[in-house]
Amino acid sequence: MLDEGLILDLYGIGAIRFGRFRLTSGIESPFYIDLRLAITYPSVYKRMVKSMAEALSGLNTDIIAGIETASIPWASMIAYELNKGLVYVRKETKEHGTAKLVEGDLRQGMRVVVIDDVVTTGSSIIRAIKAIRGQGGDVIAAAVFIDREQGGLEAIRREGINVVSLARVTEVIDFLVNRGLISDDLRNSIIDYLVKMRGTTST
Repeated sequence: MLDEGLILDLYGIGAIRFGRFRLTSGIESPFYIDLRLAITYPSVYKRMVKSMAEALSGLNTDIIAGIETASIPWASMIAYELNKGLVYVRKETKEHGTAKLVEGDLRQGMRVVVIDDVVTTGSSIIRAIKAIRGQGGDVIAAAVFIDREQGGLEAIRREGINVVSLARVTEVIDFLVNRGLISDDLRNSIIDYLVKMRGTTST
């Protein structure tokens, strides 16, 4: 779990916002989690990296994998913290050089943990898992900081992959309500949205 101080800091720097936002997936959302802001704040960045490294420390892994572009700074620092190698998965195969989709020295049978910052539908992580498997890697887990609770974890698990999540968005929202930072009405509207989205993704 992300500790309460980190949640407050993320809210304070605007990494957790409320309003109307269109996500990469095209879905409209009443909240937005932008953890790219956190890498600009060393204290927040370090503490989040340490939290994830501690959560992953018991896994027998060789390589940490990032996904172009948002998760690369997270994967890089988590790999450094765990003293593991790093690879990253491109959005598209590059048209020159070795034309690889996975950059770095990924070898047959290496045990890999895929890192992403936030999970919504799980499609980015699933794509990365398939790319790594396609180059001989053995993906043993995926890990995210915050689960938006819109079916992403379930989709990843259907690929046979365990997922580590440090926080669910409802936990974050409940904490912010309890601290008087957002209203009960806003919380309830977000819960209604999540229930509706879960119904949409399950059909």
